[in-house]
Amino acid sequence: MSARSALDALYRAEMKALYGFLWKLGATESDMEDLVHDVFVTAARRWDSYDTSRPARPWLMGIAFRVFSDARRSKRVAEPMPVITDERPAPDDSVAEQQGRRILQAALSSLPDERRTAFVLHDLEGLSVNEVSELMRCPAPTTYSRLKLAREEVARAVQRYRQEEARRGGVA
Repeated sequence: MSARSALDALYRAEMKALYGFLWKLGATESDMEDLVHDVFVTAARRWDSYDTSRPARPWLMGIAFRVFSDARRSKRVAEPMPVITDERPAPDDSVAEQQGRRILQAALSSLPDERRTAFVLHDLEGLSVNEVSELMRCPAPTTYSRLKLAREEVARAVQRYRQEEARRGGVA
């Protein structure tokens, strides 16, 4: 299989996962297409260094993390992640699922980038601590520390969000 056809297949297989990952990192919908494009341009440039015996998703997520971080640093993407405020449930989603997504998004948006990324990669995407450390180019103890702090901050943010909802008379 040629590099181009392998990249095409990889794009079709992983594009949706990358959109979700970047959204969890805090990318806005308006930035998403450009970011995913940049991820695959970078992947094409680095294709010769990709170890095909390893899964592609963690490799692409590592690229996505760096693309997003670089874009955020250079202010090419929106800084604050908007909190989803639409109360209407999607036709195929239950109200509870919609509310859970809203709470998670609000909690994730309160985290610093490094902690949010470690949390998303490990707790939401299922990568091991060693994979997260490799992708984020940091030692495993740093990843463990980021995860511990992120989990504590997410729990506090969820609790604050629920208290605010209860004060406003909403169900949380």
